[in-house]
Amino acid sequence: MSEKALDDIKNPVSPPTAQSPQPSPSFKQWLSFNQWLWPFCLSEKFKFASKVALSLTLAFLIPMAMGWPQASTAATTVMLIASISSQCESLAKGTFRVIGTIIGAVIGLLLVGLFAQDRLQYMLAVSIIVAIVFYIRNAYTKDPTLFMLTGVMVLMMSNGGDADGAFIYGIDRAFMTTFGVVIYTLVGVFVFPTKAEQNLTQLANELSTLQLKMFERITAQDNYKDENDTVLIQQLYGAQDALEKRYELLRSEHTELAAYKKEWDLALHYYKQLTQLLVSVAQSSDEEDLDRSLLINDYHRTISQIQALFESTQTAWHSTGNEPMLTREHDVAFNEEALKRRSHLQRGSIIAFGYFLNSLQQKLPNLIETIRCIDSVTGRITFKEPQPKQSGMFLWWDAENAKTAIKVFVGYWIAGLFWIYFNPPGGYSFVIFSTIFISLLSFLPIHPVMLLVLFTFGFLFAVPSYVFILPQLTLGIELGIFIFIYTFIAFYLFKGPITIFFLLGLFILGIDNTMNYHFGIILTIMLLFYLVVLMIIISYYVPFSSKPEHLFSTMRERFFRHAAGVMRFSQFTRPTNAKFNLTQLNLVQLNLVQLRYRWHIKTMSVTVNKLKLWGAKTNHQYFGLPSAEPLNAFAEACNLLSHQLTTFELAEQKLRNNRLVAHASEAYSKNDSSQAAIMLIEALASGKEAESISKLYSAYYNNYQDTENKLEHFFKNVDLERCSHKEISGFYILLHLKKNIFDAINQCKATYEDVNWASLRQNRF
Repeated sequence: MSEKALDDIKNPVSPPTAQSPQPSPSFKQWLSFNQWLWPFCLSEKFKFASKVALSLTLAFLIPMAMGWPQASTAATTVMLIASISSQCESLAKGTFRVIGTIIGAVIGLLLVGLFAQDRLQYMLAVSIIVAIVFYIRNAYTKDPTLFMLTGVMVLMMSNGGDADGAFIYGIDRAFMTTFGVVIYTLVGVFVFPTKAEQNLTQLANELSTLQLKMFERITAQDNYKDENDTVLIQQLYGAQDALEKRYELLRSEHTELAAYKKEWDLALHYYKQLTQLLVSVAQSSDEEDLDRSLLINDYHRTISQIQALFESTQTAWHSTGNEPMLTREHDVAFNEEALKRRSHLQRGSIIAFGYFLNSLQQKLPNLIETIRCIDSVTGRITFKEPQPKQSGMFLWWDAENAKTAIKVFVGYWIAGLFWIYFNPPGGYSFVIFSTIFISLLSFLPIHPVMLLVLFTFGFLFAVPSYVFILPQLTLGIELGIFIFIYTFIAFYLFKGPITIFFLLGLFILGIDNTMNYHFGIILTIMLLFYLVVLMIIISYYVPFSSKPEHLFSTMRERFFRHAAGVMRFSQFTRPTNAKFNLTQLNLVQLNLVQLRYRWHIKTMSVTVNKLKLWGAKTNHQYFGLPSAEPLNAFAEACNLLSHQLTTFELAEQKLRNNRLVAHASEAYSKNDSSQAAIMLIEALASGKEAESISKLYSAYYNNYQDTENKLEHFFKNVDLERCSHKEISGFYILLHLKKNIFDAINQCKATYEDVNWASLRQNRF
């Protein structure tokens, strides 16, 4: 139905007659109902729940109609994929999932054939391979279902050691799993297809709005800075992260994005550069009041032009392709006479600000032109810009990924030994389901006891259906409606892997062509899944604790440890008494140092997201904390420090050959405050008392102030006329970024002292 038709329904217009009839009360009631119904039907949650419900219904009914065995395997596959994957589907994703399923089936059948006569050797081989596969699955940053299906198929190829019909059993399961993948992919692609570009455009406009707000804040006449700057910077970084993560999720899943991948990559590259430019200047205004309009020619006109360019980045998404080519504005010109009468620090600050304006005037037109080329048949990028480096597809060396693999291995053997010695209901299926759910729910922010409650709730919903509804169904269409409604309720009310435990109620019903109603059977299946939930509860504590307060403290230690590593290995923050000197290292040692530096940067960025997650999930009331605000404020302060260090690292790459920076580093290497900063950060990592933290901060503060006090002396002894404006601006940007890092560390220290870390170390179940 068109938008006009919807508007006509919601806002009916009476014909232009002299006496228009008033709508009847029943018509008003219908109109009110329709206004409530349409937003419900058109919501993304409704669409996703409908697609999953349709997929699972077809995965059940088609095999049953064809007389294929193990119809529930195809439905289980749909349930697993829908609960952990994104809501965006593509034929390419479905193809890779089928390939992963076939690879897992081949590996599983080979293991069954090699160790058919030795159960323990088979279990050892399966446990090792499955642990490795699920480690790769967690390290893979794209579609998580690809390697999950491989691991699931390795587990499902065995029927518990029964050699009779083992090969046919494995083939049937592989076929039905592949069938479930195909059904889910086709429904996801052709029913309510997701508009990826629309979502990205909205995120990009939100980011552009914040960038314009930050620019207006920087160029405000009063030049007054307060705490709102920090909040705005956090919002700016958050919007940048949201856009980048969404694009990384969608770019490999949508053909319309793949067709303009070069343009999209370049657009996000420019958005990131604009954010870094704005942040590098945002918190670094001079203490002395400077009227920039007296020192920069046509200052107000330049500011107005840049503001118009920021606004054009939002309207460019709706361009028709016939817009005239943007002309690059002239470089900022300075009032040389007025500039000579200023101090060295003020001159350098104005030159750096002019470089900032020039960079905006260069990058914003390039961004607008890039946006106009997206989805354009004739549009072409006319400027030359190197393509940004792509992030890797795997996140190796993540501690939680390795711990999950160990959990899978240990959980498999605990469940396996329980199966061998106690023979629980379901037999080897108990081992399969326990291992799968342990891998899916490892280090998720939900207590397993809540899963027990959710499964019980699903059971209470399923038993009346088993008694009163299923026996009355005689037609296939009736069964299809029942399955559709049950699945729709599950995915509309719940989100993520926890949906599985409500939907398990559907699978304990034992739906098949020939139904045998026996309450003892359903109780046996229920006991099987209750034992599986018990295994998940055990894995919550063994071998690694998943308690939020424990993980929050762990992430704090890891974050500051890697933040200290970033400063220790950085070119411009490395202490003068470091154990290594880059000029004395050979090529291999230099590569190892750079590799370790990149490892610290990457791990720090990943860890801060986990710190925010577990801080939000920690129950402050249990530990007697007045509110969760101190935990959230500490996590946000760490997030700001992470972004400032990352921005500093990117700027460092561009300043390696800056002569002014090199001269300053040689002149004041003995007065470097980096060692004091590293000692303070390491103290925050180790969780020392507030008194020790304050002493280390005082030393860091004094060293930093001493360095700033000598900057005026440095500029009196350096001839700025021999340095280019680019070198001067680069030097000041470096100083601004160092000041931002200093402010971020100060904020981390202040919020660290507001958290009662001793209470978080209390033991609880």
